[in-house]
Amino acid sequence: MTSLLPAVPLTLGDHYVLSLARAATADSRMHMAVAAHLPGGPPAPPDLHEQIAATAGRAPVLRYRLTGAGRHAAWAPDPGFDPARHVTHHRLRPGQDVAQAALDLIAERPLPRHRPLWDLLVLHGHTPGEHVLVHRVHHAFQDALGLLSGIRALTGDERLPHPAPEPPARDAPAIRGTLADLARLAAPLPRWHPSKPPGGQGPRLLTVPLEAGALREVVQRTGTTVTQVMLALLAGALRSWRPQVWRSRPGITVNLPVSVRGPRNHAALGNHVGVFPVTLPCGEPAPHARLRAIADQTTLALISRQRRRIRALYRLPAAVSRTAFGTAMPLVARGAPRRLDVGTIRITGEFPAARELFLCPPLAPGVSAMITLLYGRGAASVCGVFDASVDGPGEVLALVTHALTELHADVGKGHR
Repeated sequence: MTSLLPAVPLTLGDHYVLSLARAATADSRMHMAVAAHLPGGPPAPPDLHEQIAATAGRAPVLRYRLTGAGRHAAWAPDPGFDPARHVTHHRLRPGQDVAQAALDLIAERPLPRHRPLWDLLVLHGHTPGEHVLVHRVHHAFQDALGLLSGIRALTGDERLPHPAPEPPARDAPAIRGTLADLARLAAPLPRWHPSKPPGGQGPRLLTVPLEAGALREVVQRTGTTVTQVMLALLAGALRSWRPQVWRSRPGITVNLPVSVRGPRNHAALGNHVGVFPVTLPCGEPAPHARLRAIADQTTLALISRQRRRIRALYRLPAAVSRTAFGTAMPLVARGAPRRLDVGTIRITGEFPAARELFLCPPLAPGVSAMITLLYGRGAASVCGVFDASVDGPGEVLALVTHALTELHADVGKGHR
């Protein structure tokens, strides 16, 4: 069966993420994971191995590995695919911070390039009657939609289509537009966070719960989207965190990842995400006005136009895309980490028995934080991965919850 699976050339997003990984201080900075707190003791390794073997039959992506190099790189079936190589069990100390432990283990355990770039980490021992399942992937191997499709297949009975290559095309205007977006993101930024001197610590992962009911009410009453509300909340949190920064600066431009594929036609292989610069109006004092400023920048028409541009880019030949990255990489990876990435991920049926979920986002070169809203099934939380240079990252996440309370009250007064 494995020999019948087709090889698939890397997408533009795959090449871009691999370029970021080469420029990063560690390849693990471009890994991402979704984790679930599950009831009961950890599953036995043989049971998980059997489950993965069965899943690989209906989700071919699990067998794909990186082959070749340069513009000839491709995803191809691994003839020696072995489920046992993709599972590790780890006993934690009682009371240990599970999210940080997961991030540290991801940094300590590389994903070998000669095997499919994913694994499962089973964490236990931190509290009785619970284990945590962490599904980790390289961000070139899967984007967020692919990651969620993969975990649904591993934990349920979802079938995924066979990966297929994109038809090639040429689109010079799309290249120029994307380079302009990267230049906008690489422009000098305000010092949006307090900094601490370099040390031996790695990135920190923090998560805080959000009031899902308040979030839902704001979306319904204002006619906005969850993503727009999340961006407005972060603008309010940054304004409260360091008000002196925004007296002379109206805001900060962040990268909002935009997927060019929907969940229904996603084979869960490769990165199909592009950049979308959005300016957070941190200088605006009114919560409802911040939300409106975000909504004006992220209309359906603007997002659709960006998706069309990114989709055209993804159909470029590898030789063209790699040349473009040679121009863009110095823009995005230069200097000390200062940029900010923001995302939203909707969780639906990935872990039906989960008590709690958290995300380990990637942290690209030049980025000091990636902050993501995880929501669905009546729950919401904000997960942030922060470079070691950021001082007091927990404060900004706590202020996101305050910003939701403030915006919810403002909307309740009739502001839209």
